[in-house]
Amino acid sequence: MSNVINYPVRETVPEEIQNGDLLVHYLEKEGVEYVFGIPGGALEPVYNALAKAELRGGLKPILSKHEQGAAFMADGYSRVSGTLGVCCATTGPGATNLFAGITTSYADSIPVLALTAQIPIRNFGKSAFQDSSHEGIDVVEIFKRSTVYSAMVINSSLADDMFRKAIRMALSGKRGPVHLSLPSDVMAEKVDEDAVSHSMLSCYSQTLYFDRNSVKEAVRLIGRAKKAAMLVGSGALWSGAAQVILELAEMLTMPTATTPKAKGTFPENHELTLGCFGFGGSPRADAYLFDENVDLLIAVGTSFNEWATHGWNKKLARGKTIIQIDIDPNQFGRNYDSVVPLSGDAKVVVQELLYELARMYRVTSVERQIRTRRFVEFADNHPMMLEPEKLTSDVCPIKPQRLMSDIRKAVPDDSIFFIDIGNNLAWALHYLPIIKPGTFFAALGFSCMGYGVAGSIGGKLAAKERPVIAIVGDGGFLMNGMELATAVNYNIAVIWIVLNDSGLGMVRHGQRMSSQAMETSHAFVEVDFAKLAESLGAIGVRIDKPGQLDQQLMQRLIAMNKPVVIDVLIDPDELPPIGSRLSALEEVYGEV
Repeated sequence: MSNVINYPVRETVPEEIQNGDLLVHYLEKEGVEYVFGIPGGALEPVYNALAKAELRGGLKPILSKHEQGAAFMADGYSRVSGTLGVCCATTGPGATNLFAGITTSYADSIPVLALTAQIPIRNFGKSAFQDSSHEGIDVVEIFKRSTVYSAMVINSSLADDMFRKAIRMALSGKRGPVHLSLPSDVMAEKVDEDAVSHSMLSCYSQTLYFDRNSVKEAVRLIGRAKKAAMLVGSGALWSGAAQVILELAEMLTMPTATTPKAKGTFPENHELTLGCFGFGGSPRADAYLFDENVDLLIAVGTSFNEWATHGWNKKLARGKTIIQIDIDPNQFGRNYDSVVPLSGDAKVVVQELLYELARMYRVTSVERQIRTRRFVEFADNHPMMLEPEKLTSDVCPIKPQRLMSDIRKAVPDDSIFFIDIGNNLAWALHYLPIIKPGTFFAALGFSCMGYGVAGSIGGKLAAKERPVIAIVGDGGFLMNGMELATAVNYNIAVIWIVLNDSGLGMVRHGQRMSSQAMETSHAFVEVDFAKLAESLGAIGVRIDKPGQLDQQLMQRLIAMNKPVVIDVLIDPDELPPIGSRLSALEEVYGEV
């Protein structure tokens, strides 16, 4: 995931084109491979253009089972590829069904282009069927609340500029989703061939500026610090900063944690790792970052949101000078005071820190040995995981801790994980070590259940030959599980591992642990997800004993190159590591 992306240019313009063809032309020039969505009458000009593109071996439409699933797929494709994801829906409810998916992309700054059909302009204000113009259910205004750009293409003379503007805004600066409302009559209009002569930017770079004086001040503070730490957020992942962050940590012998969204951006088998900090995180990270003797915290690409700070715990900032690096200046001082705000792309700023540190400040070999010995002693007394003995438990039903351990041992290090929202997220954050950056994705910004089920399909299309594993709860799978049929239709070889405990586990355990809530409305009848998978044409496997999910099984399933659902019966009474989350809720809301 580089901060500069070079896309292949395909000259694929038909001789006579409509605005729908022009839009597809620009998407192909950007290297977009798939459009996820569901067609409808008002979207016909776009799908006609997609059909022509597919016939010539270009952009391919993927038919989802629900528009929300299409938005999640586009998001997953973007996260793995680092490029633009595209989804589309027809007018009216098709457009509004995209909304939850697009809010997910907005909350996590994922570049997705949402295309929604619109009735012909001539019918605005006439009570037309599924009118979603300003005279009906105004989808442009709705999407303005969850995109960096939302507009209607109101006439053919503006279409060309608006297509290019939307793509540029999605991919430039602080990235995010964009939305275009496409009236069917405008999209069907013929386009002058001169329109396609406009050049599309073939590369986009994140903000490359930085304040050298602020960098020098940060280096001065680093040199003065007695005990420093680093917290890495998802902004570092999107900027491609993982390698330079590793170099910075090693240069300063600086213990480093990640936020939940950035899990794995700093390898969790490194000698300086603190693991994940925040929801479901490591007790080692908590102990170190809450230590008031830590006098300097370098925060890279994190907004210090609720999930990443144990509900904005004041101990994180107590006694510390904070150096905050973020591409969005609005984040500085928002939740914690930043003595030195460093505005800019994470990779660029960290590179400049490395350069200035090499010029102005060096850690001596003696100091490095002292720091290393001190951290080894700390790590020996502060394990990464709670209850590590359960990683090897042979008890039935299967302990989720054991399941996470089995998964990690059974799949290659470069396997890509999509994690849904629920107890499965807490188990994965805490007990599933991530070694390589860009192999762990969880849509925590807006926390939509069902995201991991569908997002993994788009992720697999971007990942090509690399295995994609979706770890989901049974509740989340029941929300978006019909997208399994989408994977079957196109033979998209995702492996879903469903943690089956016949209920909404996080709700169940949250109610049991709360001093206020009553236990209710969290259980449902057990579902055999292996049989459900087989009924939809996928491979179904049911596991009910520890150790059955092993390397031999996973190698065999990966080699089949088909959609697979592994239904795992887990212990419903095993308590996930969510205690800090409940404490944070008590603090934030006054009650749970």
